[in-house]
Amino acid sequence: MKKIILLIGLALLSLSSLQAQSLAGYKICINPGHRGYNPAYDRYIPLTSEIAFWESEGNLAKGLYLKTMLENLGATVVMTRTTQVPSDNPESLSQIVAIANSNNVDYFHSIHSNAQNKATNYTLILFQGRTSAPTYPGSLIMANYSAENILKINRTTKKMIAGDFDFYGTGQAYLGVFKGLNMPGTLSEGSFHDYTPESWRLKCESYLKHEAWAIARSFLQYFNGGILTEGIVAGIVRDMLETVPTTYNPISSTNDRYKPINNVKVKLEPGGKTYTGDGYNNGYYMFDGVTPGNYKVIVEVDRMRPDTATVIVKANESVFSDRLMTLNPILEPPKVVNYSPADSVNEVSNVAPVVIDFDIRMNAAETQNAVSISPAVDGSFKWDTDFKKLTFTPSKCYVPGGRYTVKVSTAAKTHFGFYLEKEKSFSFTTRSKLNLVSIYPKNGATDISKTVLVRIAFEKGINAVTLAQKIFFTDSLGASVPLTVNQAKYSQGIIEFEPKTPLTPNSLYKVVVKEGIGDVEFVYSPTTYTVEYRTEKNYTFTGNILEGFENDNVWQAPASSPNTKGINTSLTSFSILNTKPKSGSFSGRLEYTFSGKDGEIEIAKFIPIPLGNSSAAEFGVWVFGDASGNTLEYRFIRENSTIEKVKIDTLNWTGWKLKKIPLNQIPGTGSIQFKSISVTQSGNGSLSGRIYFDECLSNIITDVYTDNSIPSEFRLEQNYPNPFNPETTIKYTIPASLNPSKGGTLVSLKVFDLLGGEVATLVNEYQQAGSYVKTLHAKSLPSGVYFYRLQAGSFSETKKMLLIK
Repeated sequence: MKKIILLIGLALLSLSSLQAQSLAGYKICINPGHRGYNPAYDRYIPLTSEIAFWESEGNLAKGLYLKTMLENLGATVVMTRTTQVPSDNPESLSQIVAIANSNNVDYFHSIHSNAQNKATNYTLILFQGRTSAPTYPGSLIMANYSAENILKINRTTKKMIAGDFDFYGTGQAYLGVFKGLNMPGTLSEGSFHDYTPESWRLKCESYLKHEAWAIARSFLQYFNGGILTEGIVAGIVRDMLETVPTTYNPISSTNDRYKPINNVKVKLEPGGKTYTGDGYNNGYYMFDGVTPGNYKVIVEVDRMRPDTATVIVKANESVFSDRLMTLNPILEPPKVVNYSPADSVNEVSNVAPVVIDFDIRMNAAETQNAVSISPAVDGSFKWDTDFKKLTFTPSKCYVPGGRYTVKVSTAAKTHFGFYLEKEKSFSFTTRSKLNLVSIYPKNGATDISKTVLVRIAFEKGINAVTLAQKIFFTDSLGASVPLTVNQAKYSQGIIEFEPKTPLTPNSLYKVVVKEGIGDVEFVYSPTTYTVEYRTEKNYTFTGNILEGFENDNVWQAPASSPNTKGINTSLTSFSILNTKPKSGSFSGRLEYTFSGKDGEIEIAKFIPIPLGNSSAAEFGVWVFGDASGNTLEYRFIRENSTIEKVKIDTLNWTGWKLKKIPLNQIPGTGSIQFKSISVTQSGNGSLSGRIYFDECLSNIITDVYTDNSIPSEFRLEQNYPNPFNPETTIKYTIPASLNPSKGGTLVSLKVFDLLGGEVATLVNEYQQAGSYVKTLHAKSLPSGVYFYRLQAGSFSETKKMLLIK
């Protein structure tokens, strides 16, 4: 209702109804409550996906109508606001009070609507003081007038009058809009805007204007200004055969259960006045400025019988003529115009409803009796509000692979008594099996991450009870691998699990998904699926850690980036969490949902990372992929401030992998800074996913130790990087076992400070022959020189390292 243009309509108010009365010499302050479209001050009710009610809109419309009425009666009116623009409105209640006081008005009135529990609708008038002892006695007098007048016009269930001392139970001044007023004042809550039928009425300009007339009549009474010489005719037009949704919670003592008719056309005769209703589901109409006398109200609605009623209009009163409309009879047989499932279709959901659409309103009971399903199925029928669409919902699943026939016999009957001329029938076949959609890794895959997330996707949500002894994950010797299972995606048909500890490199693993897994429709998979794959070789990477994803406020939120587009902002976020670190204690997690096929998400560092100039040195980020098929890209800033966007890989893996690029492969010239990570919707990729990031590295050194390479000697290498902050890696090798009976060689790797005090134990266990890498996390250690010592059997070696913070 963002209609500042309603000011034009206000100027058209009937002047003849105001000339026999007078408020000349009185000054009145009108406060349309709340401020425009500010959730901190305003109250908002979503009515549909496109239509909403804001209390500030209704309050302002009432206030502007009232302003014109009072000014035409001779009063001087001071408004605390006249627009919905927040910057044009007082910022505090004390400023509103100051406006009234500085203008030395005779009376102050604040206009509102109320909210409570969506099932209440009464009129409330508040003033300062106790209910029986107001701060200004005139407030109680005006409260009684306005409560009665608004009750009559809005036709709420009751009226209530109270002082704020008692109403809020404080025993002292409570409402800020009254505190410090130098004159009597009231606040009207005309009706409850969260009572859904009233929400829609408060979207109607005429309804708001009518409430303004109620307040204007009250001021005439209060100031002994006489009465209006003309009256008002109003009402609500509803469909007597249709009801509102149960979510409206209509009050039983009213006709609010009947569905209001949109765009209603009403005539008032004699005089030829016409009114066209709005499309806001209220059915409301109103004629003001009507000379007292006898009139006919004539209502015309498409497809319905015209309706005429006689009303008697009296001065200074509103007379109501609500109409319940009936359909014009359709004197022809009905037709089935649509139905589902479609005839002869296969693979229908085992819980699919049967829907039959008729072209004419039907007799519910007789038509339901005319519908049969063979073989017989238990279930329930439901009609839409105009009794043209019949839906049958089975109470339990159909038989998998069953063929069902639906018949509508000629006993199906319209509301007007005409029968279906020819029987209608259609058949469908239900799903017979649960199909596998995808599995990762694929059979025969190689170079799979040691921290792989296995994902098995079926076409329907999974019944968890059926998974017992159906999923097996074993190593090359047939031993079960301990797993962490994500049960949260069963409802999506997805089974996800990952090893509790990293898998052995360059080794074979097997996933077996046995037949008999069932879905939520009690349909089962008839096939056993076997996947064998090989893990990646034992790559080790060392380098300078430029960003460890350990701290908040380092990365910009995706929605804040100008390069982010095509996302669902409420389902897309980036967070630093401790749920899946590659190293250290935390990692970055990107949860994302694209809104279409052209989306892009950028996670940018607030301060880019300098990388130097083009060289063979590599830069990379550890990425736990989601196998979404989307594109992983990095953005770099060159010396001339140009942005270079480089595709790194397709997200076709799960588990941790270091995704790196040589600096000399980045386009452009001059020095390089790392700016951001991007995920781009590839067109064929998933619209949603979850990716983790850890450790931005530079000057990456890669070593590969194959399974058959057994070191010939003990060796302790210099830590890298050195100096370091806050992490460094230490590599060492162990030759053939010195003590096979105990599982290898007893190895100790410890770190000491400059005085010889032990500050960390990295290893203290029996180890087999091989090459090892350990990471020292020194976040809690002060800067300084440290020593690390490797002891294994008779071998002992110590090296020095430097921590600089």
